[in-house]
Amino acid sequence: MTDKDREKWNSRYLKQRGGLTPSSILMKFWGLASCGKALDIACGNGRNSIFLAKKGFVVDAVDISTVATNRLAGENPNIHVACLDIDSWQIIPNRYDLIVNVRFLDRRLFPMIREGLKPGGVLIFESFLDGHKDAYCLKPKELLRVFQSLRIVYYEEKKASHGARFDQTASLVAIKTE
Repeated sequence: MTDKDREKWNSRYLKQRGGLTPSSILMKFWGLASCGKALDIACGNGRNSIFLAKKGFVVDAVDISTVATNRLAGENPNIHVACLDIDSWQIIPNRYDLIVNVRFLDRRLFPMIREGLKPGGVLIFESFLDGHKDAYCLKPKELLRVFQSLRIVYYEEKKASHGARFDQTASLVAIKTE
């Protein structure tokens, strides 16, 4: 990402903070993970990070927006906020009991997400499907192919809620068995 990306996201978070309700897939499946270290990729306003910290996780929350990360910083002592360019960021291998990636797509991170999970670690991933051939959208069944080395617990492709920017979403929950 660039300074232009940071400006775009800062502007968005200045205009609208976003909802504070955690994602429904996270609320449904967080309990599969051992309570330990979690990573919230592109955390935005921190709705998922706050939820996980309240459940006892120590959360690394990363996002490019200084507006969003400044708001989140100090929210909970179990949330460690990092404002950084995700395009050049590296996930530390074998570090996380839970990795959450909701409404964000950077295919470069796929192998690092797999490696970033500890054995028994849980991945919760949800993003938009390519209904409009958008570069920031998943292809049908792409998550299944990319994370096939993990034990898939849940997978669904469905229509997005009425009025959403994209037509469909793909949701995956998987566990690293090795």
